[in-house]
Amino acid sequence: MSVVDEIKQRLDIVDLIGSYVSLQKAGRNYKAVCPFHSEKTPSFVVFPDTQTWHCFGACSTGGDLFGFVMRRENMDFSEALRLLAEKAGINLLPLDQEELRQKDDLDRLRAANASAAEFYHRLLMEADRAQSVRDYLQRRGVTRETMATFQLGYAPDEWHALDDHLKREHFAVDDCLEAGLLSRSDSGNIYDRFRGRLMFPIRDIQGHVIGFGGRVLDDSVPKYLNTPQSPLFDKGSVLYGIDLAHRSIRDSGTAIIVEGYMDVIVPYQCGVTNLVGCLGTALTDAHIKTLKRSTKTLILALDPDEAGLTAMERGVQVAREGLDRKVVPVPTAEGLIRYEEQLDAEIRVMTLPDGLDPDELILQDRARWDQLVGEALPVAEYFFRRAQQMADMTTAKGKRQLVDRLLPVLAAMDNPVERTHYLQRLAQLVRVDERDLQTELDGLRGEKARRPVPVAKARVRHQAAGASPQSLSMGLEERSLSLLLQNVGMLRRVVETTGLSAEVFTDIRNKQVFQALEELGTLGPEEDIAEALAGLDTELRVHVQSLLQRLQNGPPLSLEMLEEDVLKCSARLRKDYLARLIQELRFVQQEAQEEGAEERVHELNQRIEQVRRDYLAIDQGFYAVTLVGRKHSRGNPIVSGGS
Repeated sequence: MSVVDEIKQRLDIVDLIGSYVSLQKAGRNYKAVCPFHSEKTPSFVVFPDTQTWHCFGACSTGGDLFGFVMRRENMDFSEALRLLAEKAGINLLPLDQEELRQKDDLDRLRAANASAAEFYHRLLMEADRAQSVRDYLQRRGVTRETMATFQLGYAPDEWHALDDHLKREHFAVDDCLEAGLLSRSDSGNIYDRFRGRLMFPIRDIQGHVIGFGGRVLDDSVPKYLNTPQSPLFDKGSVLYGIDLAHRSIRDSGTAIIVEGYMDVIVPYQCGVTNLVGCLGTALTDAHIKTLKRSTKTLILALDPDEAGLTAMERGVQVAREGLDRKVVPVPTAEGLIRYEEQLDAEIRVMTLPDGLDPDELILQDRARWDQLVGEALPVAEYFFRRAQQMADMTTAKGKRQLVDRLLPVLAAMDNPVERTHYLQRLAQLVRVDERDLQTELDGLRGEKARRPVPVAKARVRHQAAGASPQSLSMGLEERSLSLLLQNVGMLRRVVETTGLSAEVFTDIRNKQVFQALEELGTLGPEEDIAEALAGLDTELRVHVQSLLQRLQNGPPLSLEMLEEDVLKCSARLRKDYLARLIQELRFVQQEAQEEGAEERVHELNQRIEQVRRDYLAIDQGFYAVTLVGRKHSRGNPIVSGGS
């Protein structure tokens, strides 16, 4: 993760901008009088979901938290980076050449995964051969809108469908193998890893596709197939849906941990958006590190069978060890003060009805789900009830087993009042003197007290480039710039054909590099280009170096292929930007309607229509200049050999 990603993950744009201007809640978003120009009616809007801001008034511009600070504080990128890193508690260190190379390697794998996700999703939504998969999802209650939200896909039952697609997109075979998209047989043949499966793209918290889960819809085995271990993908650290859930987790203060893909997808569709899935693995320290950035309350909602309950107990232990602690004063019987560590979080356990998964329960009875969430038990209470159900209280051996199982639970409890309460209950259950159990408990807590306390220190390597956490098109941004830097003479044609401009770039570094290229005007000789880029600050020059290295390890591209590639990436970038702009304009239009500002509503409606026309015109302009389009215009259409 780059330092920019880390800063955006730690700092919330609402809190940051709210420290400069007074924000007013407006539905899911916030609005204010624009701090960059004089106005009486608020036209400045902050969008928490995308962590962006936009002025719909005289400024007619927007950006992320870096763009806001640079404009508000009159800073360049390096200065804003240092300021925000300090606010986020991040130490900046130089980036060496090896780290640059590793970052470029990861960027290529992310780009290949993103392309595969688009390929699988397009097949699911459009291909006739995916009808049975669409039918299955609809039977499970999944709407087409939700399929798009999670970018669900279909891997056809073919050996080279994805392989052929990735070749057309100019991805290197070695990168696709390393990403786990393709496999190599013992005889050396390359083939698709996922075939005949419903595909679930798995994303990190920034929204990058890092791997896939594939489910068969027949009796084939294995039922589920995941991306193998890769530089991007580690199943033990994956939380499915975290990219969509982390803001809701932060806002609600609670994270509900479930087991599978559908356990996340259907609840999200039904409005339960603070769920993440641990994908059949036990809760790990890596999971906890991700979640504790957003919440101090975890609810475990795993299957009620024996395996699920065992996994829940392991998860509780991991959560206790991984969550933050605080030191509090505790009075002793002698009237002195002892300082103890206490868990600065809450872990609760939600037991599901037998035979029902979270998605099934929510579809059948949403009120029952909400009730069970509200009734989720504190860890100690859950363990007490669970242990009592399993123990044979009629024998001395059974009572001893109950004590052995519950005393470590009590020893892990931080609150002395709760600890005493449960110790008394345990003594009553096994009918022994509480003081005898207290002696054993003190021994366990003494061992625990001698263990060193881990102190978390945020020390993040300063990396030169990285994707915006909220933008799924960031790979396109960097690839577009990489291609333009390889063939700068294409810039004017790209701008004329696709309408590419600085405003479509969501990462402030990419925006500034593009602006530096624009300032060259007629795009003079390469010395002029180097001189213009040399005018960038140190941080951005390192970013340019990273961009220039991106394509070196890929297959060589002919000039014609390079031109079409940059046009394709630029067209998709601007389409993504216009789609976001339409959504933002609709929000502002709704606000105007509620205020009865009819003239403003009409003005915004005209603007939305114009943006929609611009969106539709992109494909037409792009097609006309592609290889296929040019051949078609000469009366020599290319006939596809099939999908």
